[in-house]
Amino acid sequence: MDIEEAQIDINCLDCGFINSVTLGDAINGSSFICVGCLKTIQLIDGDGETKRSVDEVNQAFNELVKAFRNGH
Repeated sequence: MDIEEAQIDINCLDCGFINSVTLGDAINGSSFICVGCLKTIQLIDGDGETKRSVDEVNQAFNELVKAFRNGH
């Protein structure tokens, strides 16, 4: 399972509009246009914490699936 496609909400700092992006967008430093004010918002995972967290959750899910398949 890969949670990078999970949707998260990002509030625009200028207009407050809630925009939906994926965790993968945040990890990759993507930019998007705010639907509320049409400004470009650049996502930054400056310290890599989002990437590390997503990797940890993906690893935990994979281990859980493996445990179920092995009957544990």
